Amino acid sequence: MKSERILTAIIAVIGLGLLIYALNFEAPISYDPVGPKAFPILLMGLITFSAFYLTVRPAIMFEPVELGWTKHLVGKLLLCVVALTCYAAVFELLGFIGATLLLTIALGRLFNGKMIPIAITSVVLSFSTYYLFDRVLDVPLPLGLFG
Repeated sequence: MKSERILTAIIAVIGLGLLIYALNFEAPISYDPVGPKAFPILLMGLITFSAFYLTVRPAIMFEPVELGWTKHLVGKLLLCVVALTCYAAVFELLGFIGATLLLTIALGRLFNGKMIPIAITSVVLSFSTYYLFDRVLDVPLPLGLFG
C-alpha cells in the first residue's frame, strides 16, 4: 500500500509540473480552432487529478496489494522504460506505424507473449490507431519510412 501511494504521489507531482508547462505552451502554427494546448492541458489535468486522488484516498476504500519489489519486477519495469524511450527516439524516423509496431512487439515479448499473436496484434494496433488518428480525429502523425 505504501509503494502505491508513493508512486501515485510522484506521478501527481510530475503531472502538475507538466500541466503548468502545458498552460504556457505556445505553438508557432495553430491547426486546430482551440489551439494545440487543449489536449495536453486536458490530459495532464486528468492524470494529475487521478494520481492525487489515488494518493490521498482513505485506506478503507481499497484492498491493499503488495507488489513485492523483486529484481525480476524492477528489471521488467526498467526494460519497459527503455522501450518507451526508444519509441520516443525513433518516432520521427520510423513514423508512427513503424515505431508503434516495434514497441508493441517489444512489450509483448517483455511480458512473455507468444510471437504470432504479438505480431498480429502489433500490426492491427499500429495500422488501426494510425487510421483512427489520421482519418477520424484528423491528427497528423509522421509516416517515417512509409511516407
